[in-house]
Amino acid sequence: MHIVFVSREYHDSKRGGGIATYLHDLITLVLEEGHQVTLITASDDTRQYTVAVNGKFTKVNLEGGDFIIPEVEPGMIQMKKFRIFFRFFSYRMKVLREVLKLKNVDVLEVAEFGAESVFFRKFDFPVVYRLHTSSLLDRSNGGVFKFRLGMIPNFFTGYFEKRMLRFADYITSCSNSLKDWTSTYFNIPQNQIEVLYNPINLKNWKFTRSEESLAALKILYVGTVSYEKGVGELVEACKLLKGKGVDLTLTIAGKLGTFGKNLQQDLKDDTWCSFIGHITKQELVHVYETHSVAVFPSHWEAMGLVTLEAMYSGALVIGSSEGGMSELIEDGKNGFLATPKDAEGLAERIEHVLGLSHEEKITISTNAIQHVIENFSDKKIVPQFLEYYKKVIADYKVKSAKK
Repeated sequence: MHIVFVSREYHDSKRGGGIATYLHDLITLVLEEGHQVTLITASDDTRQYTVAVNGKFTKVNLEGGDFIIPEVEPGMIQMKKFRIFFRFFSYRMKVLREVLKLKNVDVLEVAEFGAESVFFRKFDFPVVYRLHTSSLLDRSNGGVFKFRLGMIPNFFTGYFEKRMLRFADYITSCSNSLKDWTSTYFNIPQNQIEVLYNPINLKNWKFTRSEESLAALKILYVGTVSYEKGVGELVEACKLLKGKGVDLTLTIAGKLGTFGKNLQQDLKDDTWCSFIGHITKQELVHVYETHSVAVFPSHWEAMGLVTLEAMYSGALVIGSSEGGMSELIEDGKNGFLATPKDAEGLAERIEHVLGLSHEEKITISTNAIQHVIENFSDKKIVPQFLEYYKKVIADYKVKSAKK
């Protein structure tokens, strides 16, 4: 098959997040199966258009993106932040023109986030819309944002995300939680959305965790450092435990926004908490395997690939009970769930995990590793994607023949 992916971000982008990781892993694995892949994404430097071909993989970096990365394009930063409005349609027209250049496409997958399919109409191949997380989803309550001036960009983009899904024939979701949210708030029939979990490429992770590492009082958070990710509650929970005499440390790895920078400043004199910023996968392997407990207390999360990474490392994982993490963790068997926005409850959960016997920790750790291998590995998930694409292609051909 020739599979085309359209997404605003990819793993080598400075804007890369969960979508970028998902795409990189899936594309790598699909190429290994012998398929042809074209990726249309945005260049970090919005002045540059580049095309790179490597075997059966073609990567197109489009110019004219509707965002600004200050360290890449310095000058007039405040003005350039309005690109979401004055470049919104021009960039999406570039996406359409790039798609129309392609030959012998079998299926195209486009992320719903960012509404890059605004100008898409009927092609001679099917289009699959991949749900990641809408711009309208309020992680603080699992609902839709209430309107306020600061949220205008979200409502602007979210309007088109919702509109595009209304015309979609084929939709996939990275979790049942996101499927349910989209069905409820965007009025999409449940049976129109196929759940295909993001795969984890096990070849990217080679862990050599020692059993002794599970006895360490070392807590880890990996991901964007933001309010919605529950990092504030995690810090408060650790402070509560420190006050009780628990001699723990907290390592926070990930991109720092305004919230993260303020939090780092507040904790600058606390040697027990360290911010190590955005690090490579190779560096992250060592961080995972030397920390005993990984905590991801998001207020709401569509899925959370870092949860699977931490589980596969053998860490004792505490995830949020709201959203897709609850689909990855079986509480008390291969990890633990905690109620979000509850620092005291989270502190009790961390204390409980730290207090488990060595044998109990080994059992949880072993179960977590096996759970990831059996249910979320590339060998398990990628065939599901390929089978779904084939089904969509066949269905599209039948429907087209009837017209």
